[in-house]
Amino acid sequence: MTDFAEADFESVLHVLTAPLIVRRTAPYIDWGDFDFPGLLREAETMSGGEGLLVRIAYELWEAEKTVGLWEIPRQLDAHNFRRVVEALAIAHGRGYRSVPWEAAA
Repeated sequence: MTDFAEADFESVLHVLTAPLIVRRTAPYIDWGDFDFPGLLREAETMSGGEGLLVRIAYELWEAEKTVGLWEIPRQLDAHNFRRVVEALAIAHGRGYRSVPWEAAA
């Protein structure tokens, strides 16, 4: 995995292993890839904030412009808002690193 791809993977992993959703997202995480069709189906039965975290992870991975920037501060609580900001810092190549997803589950 290149440094760029590794940073992308780590940033998405950081979002998907948020304590709020990790129990539901862990089955869809594999080293180096994510089962986004499965994750997006799972997100359909999540709360608005939980589903938004999955859609943010998808946006970071696929860059399909499916999340409005306005949704992040308006729909996430402070902890998950911070989690997304940390993921952006990881994608940018700065700062945070997430824990291995197995440890977070």
